[in-house]
Amino acid sequence: MPGVSTEFNPSVFEFGDAAGAGAWLVGHFRQHLRYNDVLTNQSPPVILPTFAILQVEGGKIGRGAWLNDHASWHNLLRPRANITGIDLSQVNMDDESQFYSWLDAHNQEHQLLDIIFGVA
Repeated sequence: MPGVSTEFNPSVFEFGDAAGAGAWLVGHFRQHLRYNDVLTNQSPPVILPTFAILQVEGGKIGRGAWLNDHASWHNLLRPRANITGIDLSQVNMDDESQFYSWLDAHNQEHQLLDIIFGVA
């Protein structure tokens, strides 16, 4: 998929912006699907599961489940991209400083994945 621009805009929302977070979740999920698609089209194909990261449900418990699913997906992508990253499941999303630190690290990783998988 060289030359295809990303649909995922990693800086769509700010701390506390529920509407922006919803838009971010959709674009982010679609970007993960694109990574899976790239891997599926390799020879031999690499088939990764699709994790439930399209929406966050249930307050802190739901955020924890989302963070774990999301980190699991990144943990499967990283070896195929030959990169490393932080534990994306470990963050207090209610702490503004941690939120922005996590978002920055996450954005950097997605920028690398976009380039490596040719979807940038």
